[in-house]
Amino acid sequence: MERPFVCMNMAMTADGKISSAAREYPGFTSRRDRKTMDRFRAESDAVLVGAGTLRTDDPPLHIRDEEARAYRRSLGKPEGLLNVVVTASAAIDPASRFFREGPASARIVATVEGAPAGRVEALGRCAEVWRVGRDRVDLPELLRRLRARGVGRLLVEGGGETNWEFVRGDLLDELYVTVVPALLGGRDAPTILEGEGLSVGARRRLRLLSVDRLDDEIYLRFSVAR
Repeated sequence: MERPFVCMNMAMTADGKISSAAREYPGFTSRRDRKTMDRFRAESDAVLVGAGTLRTDDPPLHIRDEEARAYRRSLGKPEGLLNVVVTASAAIDPASRFFREGPASARIVATVEGAPAGRVEALGRCAEVWRVGRDRVDLPELLRRLRARGVGRLLVEGGGETNWEFVRGDLLDELYVTVVPALLGGRDAPTILEGEGLSVGARRRLRLLSVDRLDDEIYLRFSVAR
């Protein structure tokens, strides 16, 4: 395989929202869901987010749970994950948490050839910067380069626009979804997938691999049918 095995992990409300229309931090998941996220991270070699997620949430992309860290060690993986952010504009803050945690060699900014030189130079002081693509980040090329870097399993954690690019390019292998007992509504509230969407005939088909319930949360795991 020329690319890593690509998994996507997201949590959504019962009406399919990953945040409110105001793009608030999605604090509606439980401690169990966060432990599950850390377990998925422990199994992965790298975790990837889009620039919108970094700008809005600036989430920690390391493994916080000690049990998950021990599990990762049992798999023979290094302590830290490679962190990747995708941004065509390179308009992200070098002072964000993404650039403060772990060594610069463990961070990759994937941008495009036309990204402003000043922004690229600033980001290059605290991360590796890869130019892949002309006007939009070339995900297949990015995945090939990550595979050559030793990434066998990549975890994608949003947001909806970034997720869509992986689905649009048929680059997704498994999807993990936590359904939380809440409703948000809002025609402008983001969902797991944004973008222009597919026709019904072109829809991506999934196979349900497992379903678990803990209290009022449901954990679903799908493979992409090909």
